[in-house]
Amino acid sequence: MPGAKSENKVLDDVTSARPKVSAGRELSDNEKESDIHRQFREAHEGHKAHAGLDPSRASTGVVWTTERAYEHGFAENPKEWANLGQGAPEVEDDIEGCFERPHTINVSMTGREYGPTAGIKPLRKAVADLYNAHHRQGKESQYTWENVCIVPGGRAGLIRIAAVLGNAYLGFFIPDYTAYNEMLSLFRNFAAIPIPLSREDKYHISPAKIAEEIQRGTSVILTSNPRNPTGKMVSVAELAEIQDIARSHATLIMDEFYGGYNYTTDCDGSVLSSADNIQDVNKDDVLIIDGLTKRFRLPGWRVAWIVGPKEFIKAIGSCGSYLDGGTNVPFQEAAVPMLEPTSVRKEMKALQHHFRDKRDYLIGRLTDMGFELPYVPDSTFYLWLNLEKLPEQINDGLNFFQACLEEKVIVVPGIFFDLNPSRRRDLFDSPCHHFVRVSYGPRMDQLKKGLDGFERVLKKFDAFPGKQKKYASV
Repeated sequence: MPGAKSENKVLDDVTSARPKVSAGRELSDNEKESDIHRQFREAHEGHKAHAGLDPSRASTGVVWTTERAYEHGFAENPKEWANLGQGAPEVEDDIEGCFERPHTINVSMTGREYGPTAGIKPLRKAVADLYNAHHRQGKESQYTWENVCIVPGGRAGLIRIAAVLGNAYLGFFIPDYTAYNEMLSLFRNFAAIPIPLSREDKYHISPAKIAEEIQRGTSVILTSNPRNPTGKMVSVAELAEIQDIARSHATLIMDEFYGGYNYTTDCDGSVLSSADNIQDVNKDDVLIIDGLTKRFRLPGWRVAWIVGPKEFIKAIGSCGSYLDGGTNVPFQEAAVPMLEPTSVRKEMKALQHHFRDKRDYLIGRLTDMGFELPYVPDSTFYLWLNLEKLPEQINDGLNFFQACLEEKVIVVPGIFFDLNPSRRRDLFDSPCHHFVRVSYGPRMDQLKKGLDGFERVLKKFDAFPGKQKKYASV
């Protein structure tokens, strides 16, 4: 037909539209010659010419790094490795002051049946009671079980929320949690708007930034607080100001999974939450996501919750019938007694002391290795490590990650936290390119092993300052 493009011409046009190299700069020789860079780029090429497999949708950053570790023998001998990439806390029972986790689960007759997709009422009530005791004391508006939906993990919770949102501009911050990227790219009922945070400002989310986004039409804001991967927290006063600005103007989706890892109140067991600043639990458009995964150190249970206005919760509970089927009932039943408010406060106090000690150990080791740390994390169990001053062969996240694999250590390249769901730009223009996220979630012996591996990497590239400080055995 006249004017019609041949099939080959169409394919050529599609191929030429794919990002090749950065429009802002040429790739360095080091990046061009790096196997790990080439492997990453090939897995994130962009749109395909047909409806086949898109490998960039197959995994989050943590899964991708673990897959590369498997290629280096991690699956065969995991005990020989130090996994400082996995976003999970140690799950053993030997943290002083913490309660012992269940070793068996009772399966009641109710537990054999399908459960309600919004979760069982006793657990929903236990969650509401916990928030009222810790965050709503003396306030007229109180949560009830109808303000809580139980979901099978944080990702499932985010997907449920995304499924019930109307058409909207959704703002998210850079850097932030890697799984947001997949969620934001799957749903077409909202346009995802990146909000870059400044390294010079220590990745601070200010009320002025929120006001600016709302003024330009952003009606949904998604963020983690405490912050993954930077280990920073929005203060109580600023969080209250942000909620005042957003009230009646925007829906806030607050990922508070790391709320227990709070070192800003001298490890007194306090958990900072946006629930403190809500005026009316059924009118303030604030959805809080948390669960047993992080602060109760039970990632394998996949029991989490969403707390918010009844109208939202009803819709979020209902959509579980076609999205995930709901959370398994026996584990929900076993979770109920764990949420007694006084026990939880005692648990959080022990948790905070333990993880602050590990944070301080990590900071000391890295400082002695010559790393310059612009701030000390005040929450979570993550450190956002800048590699720019290292030799060129290891001064970006992917190459440092590759060098660590050779020493049986896993970290997560920072590029995964630069959420880019619409692929508007080349990934290697990322402001996160020269960073890795280091987790001090694992046991202290694993943390020490991982940092010993860091030292070997630095020595291999003649970048170790030669300090001989001896560290106590752990």
